[in-house]
Amino acid sequence: MWPVSNPWDEDFAPSTSAQNTLRWAQGMGAETLGEAYDLLDQLELSNDIPEVLGHDDTVDDMREELELGLDTAGPDTLLTTLL
Repeated sequence: MWPVSNPWDEDFAPSTSAQNTLRWAQGMGAETLGEAYDLLDQLELSNDIPEVLGHDDTVDDMREELELGLDTAGPDTLLTTLL
């Protein structure tokens, strides 16, 4: 039996910072990619940016990357399937 491929993996591979952002959003109560995207404004105002993004990425970078994910996978994609 052949393994089933995940179309998400073929179309979009979240960076380490994006994965950290999705984990942070999940910790804040987000269950879907759309909910995680909606929490980016909250991340931007929080003191969590260095721990979540490190020093090389910005919230705007994550916004762009998650927008690609929204276009590819859709806003209702569960975070548990992406992490």
